[in-house]
Amino acid sequence: MSDTELLYRQAQRAAQAGQGAEAQTVYEQLLEQVSGGRLRALVLSDLGTLAALRGELPMATGYFQSALETDADCRSARINLQAIGEPETVAPTSKSDGENGEVRTRIAVLSLLFNWPSTGGGIIHTVELVRFLRKAGYDVRHLYAVFPGWDMGRVTEELPGDHRPLVFDDASWNADGIRQRFREALDEYRPDWVVITDSWNSKPLLAEAARGYRYVLRLAAQELLCPLNNVRLLMDGSGRFCACPRHQLATPDVCRACVQTQERCSGGLHRAERALVGFGGADYDKSLRRAVAEAEAVLVVNPLIAEMVKPYAKRVEVVTSGFDVVRFPWPWPEENQQRRPSIFFAGLVDELMKGFTVLQAACERLWSMGWDFELVATGEPTNQHDARTRFIGWLSQEDLPSAMRRSDIIVCPTLAEEALGRTAVEAMGVGRPVVASRIGGLQFTVIDGLTGFLCPPGDDVALAETLARLLGDTELRERLGREGRKRFEEHYTWDVIIPRHYEPLFGPSKVGRALSSVIRSERKSAVPAEPM
Repeated sequence: MSDTELLYRQAQRAAQAGQGAEAQTVYEQLLEQVSGGRLRALVLSDLGTLAALRGELPMATGYFQSALETDADCRSARINLQAIGEPETVAPTSKSDGENGEVRTRIAVLSLLFNWPSTGGGIIHTVELVRFLRKAGYDVRHLYAVFPGWDMGRVTEELPGDHRPLVFDDASWNADGIRQRFREALDEYRPDWVVITDSWNSKPLLAEAARGYRYVLRLAAQELLCPLNNVRLLMDGSGRFCACPRHQLATPDVCRACVQTQERCSGGLHRAERALVGFGGADYDKSLRRAVAEAEAVLVVNPLIAEMVKPYAKRVEVVTSGFDVVRFPWPWPEENQQRRPSIFFAGLVDELMKGFTVLQAACERLWSMGWDFELVATGEPTNQHDARTRFIGWLSQEDLPSAMRRSDIIVCPTLAEEALGRTAVEAMGVGRPVVASRIGGLQFTVIDGLTGFLCPPGDDVALAETLARLLGDTELRERLGREGRKRFEEHYTWDVIIPRHYEPLFGPSKVGRALSSVIRSERKSAVPAEPM
């Protein structure tokens, strides 16, 4: 008899003697040692029996289902499923964390397109979500793909929390391989909830990997709605940007045709990901709609996106990105220095849809009228572009707030429908007024006239007039900055986001469980003990 078989007999004897906690521990050791086959199926089935004896029927069902996925001929798992009268689709839940029977709610976060550090707001949100959910008491594991062929999964700085890389090679980097690898990682962890994020058109693929678990989809932008570039931004015949009024949940045929004719409006990674998941094929629309319909919730960052998704999902929640208040101390330590007023732009200056050229045109208008101020922008190379424009390079998350605070006005002149506008929130965090385009989520992030001003996108004349109003009124800038900080504290910090949105969704972070022989005896008749 092998060592694993001896260990299995030990677990069985403990279970039959009513020593549930000891049996649980030994069975979990076995799961780490046995990768597949009949013995793993029996271990999963026995764990399901223990869960049912504790009264945790959803958890039991998940174990029995996993046992049948491992070995379709596992008779004990099939009999026990019939005994508890549950369908074979419910996910397992948490296991015991300690002798007192207290368990922590487990949350798996899935990322297909992930690098760290990142300039993308969605990935920053993912890392902080893991960190702050753990701080709130949840057991959180982040599972992210590593594929050198796409330079994906590259991590060069420390990640706080439990982050597990899933490594792929050329042979396994396909829909079936990705689905299987993520499923294996989920079955090993057995989460109560799954959060699918950091993926665009591949979200349905990750949803298939999570089928049977309770999962939520998080949309950081308009992925799943716009298969082209996630922001529904097109270019007309004259080369000007224009917003698209459609989305693929409502008009899949139109969106497929758009992708074929507007390829120039999406980057190489967008094209590669669409090919990976079979976008445009007969099955993609079906898997997309099923992924949205089967999600326990779809989390979006503004009401416009929520209205587009609502007809296709059973639950849609507007949950903005969270921000670490430690990065935004208040009151802000002031620096005693004399300087010219400055206008700050945080973004990719060479990405046309970010609108830096519109801001430059507005500033040229103001300079020609005699206004004295400096335009400061993140961008390379780091130098003084001219006497009135200075590029300061790309800033880390730690350094960005201080640079924003040293400016007087923050501008978000985007031409695209950004879902939230992280820069606008960060500006409010440092107590500075925001001037932003009246488009997408910025219309909800910036309260016009209270925390800043909204202007028509692409209109450098209106932008110049608004900037002139602020440059000429110090008291107005300070009032808008104070109101912005107040809104930041009330709506955007993780200390607010977690209890307001995530705790009602996921439930308490810790739940008491009883693992006593009394419960075992009460449940004995409901669940057959075989093969224990």
